[in-house]
Amino acid sequence: MENPHQRAAARRRGRGAWAALLFAVGVAFMPGLSTAAEGDGKNFAWGTQVTRDNVAFEFQEARYANLVVDSSGGESPRQYKGDFVLLQVNITNTAEQPLFARFQPVFRLIDAKGALYEPHELLTKLVNPPQEGQVPFGDPLAAGQSMQRRVLFSVPKQPYRAVVIVPRSTEKADDGVVTYAGPYFFYDLAPLRSSLPARSARTAPKNP
Repeated sequence: MENPHQRAAARRRGRGAWAALLFAVGVAFMPGLSTAAEGDGKNFAWGTQVTRDNVAFEFQEARYANLVVDSSGGESPRQYKGDFVLLQVNITNTAEQPLFARFQPVFRLIDAKGALYEPHELLTKLVNPPQEGQVPFGDPLAAGQSMQRRVLFSVPKQPYRAVVIVPRSTEKADDGVVTYAGPYFFYDLAPLRSSLPARSARTAPKNP
């Protein structure tokens, strides 16, 4: 299995067929993340449409996977095996000005003990290849425009909720910790919980 870091050069060349994710979920890592939250931190059920700071969210998918296949290499697709959680969300900019990349939403997972998990940066880019009709990864989202994003986490197979932050400002410290200031909310990932055995599902995060 090839290390995902070795795929960075190929991704920079812009070669991207849609990566295939096969069903169900390595190592979870704690994020360099701090929040100076200005929102209410409300909890929302799966299927709820949420709007924060002129950004509308509609979660479309949440599932476990254990294989990511990169088909951008043509006849020799590369495989990345591990334990993953995939989120897919549709994001709409309801404001009258562009939503630049640094203010686009930040997604995290939170487990039953309150630990936060960052997305796998390289594989998240891999599962968001250039596609006709989709805003390229890292580009501004125009006023009134929508985009579909997949977010991939390398984490143990257990219950999670999503934490969504809508930055109004960001600051990166010398130690690499990024502080996001802005409203945030929690989102129940019911499809994950329903796919776990009953005993594991009972350990699902509780609303604060």
